[in-house]
Amino acid sequence: MTALRREGAQGRLTAGQRVRRAANLVNGSTGLGLAVALLAGTEVSCGPRGLILAAGYRWRLPFAGAFTLGNVVLSRCPATDLLSRPALLAHEERHCSQYAWCLGAPFLPLYFLAAGWSLLRTGNPGTGNVFERHAGLEAGGYPPRGTGRRPSHPGPAELEV
Repeated sequence: MTALRREGAQGRLTAGQRVRRAANLVNGSTGLGLAVALLAGTEVSCGPRGLILAAGYRWRLPFAGAFTLGNVVLSRCPATDLLSRPALLAHEERHCSQYAWCLGAPFLPLYFLAAGWSLLRTGNPGTGNVFERHAGLEAGGYPPRGTGRRPSHPGPAELEV
């Protein structure tokens, strides 16, 4: 892992962004994200809105091109590519808020239960997953509810590596 770098202008965080960042620090989920980023050898930098970007994730699991642990957004692509996709970054940011609402680690089993339930009901782990629906299905690269088709643009699982 490289030293934490600053990416562009951070700007001032809103009160909600500061609360989310603090909650995810206290509940340990951001620490978990930074530990995974360190172990995976990613390049870590400060992102917008209190996010931490960990680029160049190469481990096989999870299969997604981008995923979130606390306020850390891990992606297989370079940080510049993630920053150039504001809808995907906003999708991952909503997952950061979900970690805060779920008090950190409980988000993970809740998410996997929702993904399993979605897979049973729709054949897709995201389409019927309450967490993915709240984060925005299309921005996350999941097929819209009630359709079997994928959106026209690539989602996190389809990012070019």
